[in-house]
Amino acid sequence: MRITRLVLLVLTTAALTLVAAASRAQPLSADERRCAGMGGASAEVQAAACTTLLSSGRYVGDNLAIVHSNRGIAYARAGDYDRAVTDFDAAVRINPGYARAYLSRGNAHLVRRDYDRAITSFDQAIRLDPRGAVSFMGRATAYDAKGDTERAIADYDQALRLDPNLGAAYFNRGLALRRVGQSDRAIADYDQAIRLSPKEAAAFNNRGIALADKGEQDRAIADYDAALKLDPGYALAYLNRGLAFSAKKDPDRAIADFDAAIRLAPENASAYGNRGIALDARGDPDRALADLDKAIALDTRNPAFYGTRGNIWRNRGALDRAVADYDKAIALSPGFAPAYYERAQAHYIAGRFREALGDATKAAEINPNWAQTLSLRGLIQEKLGAKDAAIADLRRAAALDPALQQPADALRRLGVMR
Repeated sequence: MRITRLVLLVLTTAALTLVAAASRAQPLSADERRCAGMGGASAEVQAAACTTLLSSGRYVGDNLAIVHSNRGIAYARAGDYDRAVTDFDAAVRINPGYARAYLSRGNAHLVRRDYDRAITSFDQAIRLDPRGAVSFMGRATAYDAKGDTERAIADYDQALRLDPNLGAAYFNRGLALRRVGQSDRAIADYDQAIRLSPKEAAAFNNRGIALADKGEQDRAIADYDAALKLDPGYALAYLNRGLAFSAKKDPDRAIADFDAAIRLAPENASAYGNRGIALDARGDPDRALADLDKAIALDTRNPAFYGTRGNIWRNRGALDRAVADYDKAIALSPGFAPAYYERAQAHYIAGRFREALGDATKAAEINPNWAQTLSLRGLIQEKLGAKDAAIADLRRAAALDPALQQPADALRRLGVMR
């Protein structure tokens, strides 16, 4: 099973606005320059300079709003988004037409994960400056974070109409398009993001993910290679390349990549879990079990890890422990057909044919064309004495997958020709 991959969320940043000296055509003072972030001023120096200007009482109207906004930017640079929002609030209260302050406040709310307030601020920035591409970009990111993908894509579209060179919008729209299954459009967006930022490792990584979604594992691996050439410490690229090698049935290379991902990100549950799956596929159940235990300790909500661990317990004859893991996988993901199928197998082996029938039927309801599930249900029906139902399931399984040996053997045993 493919796990959900981590993605990079790109945020826009507001440009600093110069503080204009009130009512005089004089050079900016040292504090004014520092408050505007000029000369490489650190966030702390910038905030202190703005505070000095505010304390002077010399600034009113628009200039006072600018000083508050610049101090808000300094606080945001330092990671103090609560104080940043307070200053942006002051800026727009003093000057309700100050679009840049609304944009900056929207970005601060976005980082604080206060998405509704972020959207409100971006709305106001867009109303005041409808050609501000970064405001549409910010609002799109907030919609995206709320799960409103359709509105997010519409805003990314508008941002790119206004600024076709806004690489972050291509990157984020690619993420959104992939989530709604539009892999080809996502790949096209990553192509553009890479054209604009050819040294952006994350764009190569994410294009690789979209290619892997289409089953183009070799092209995906080439993109992960490119990402790792740009950033040899990029744990996610190792993880994703490992997934691609797993999909190509190359567990040795997959395990090597998962090893690298774990070395770089030792708390990454997906790296442990997928290494465990690859180790199990390679026939190393002891190490696989240890990895799956670690993955589950780090992430208790991934059904695939419980399912694979359940398979190892089942293969060892520890059927109750296997069923407990399948139970957990199903509780986390009630539509996870493999867990029902595997639990049906465990019940079948244990001779609990009624329970097995219920699980096999549920798996078949979720995926009606899964030949192995229908074959298993046919075997269960045979054990329960329901010969006609067994034959119907076995015939259907054989028709769906003529290469599957189990239903063919069962039909011959029942004295039935296909």
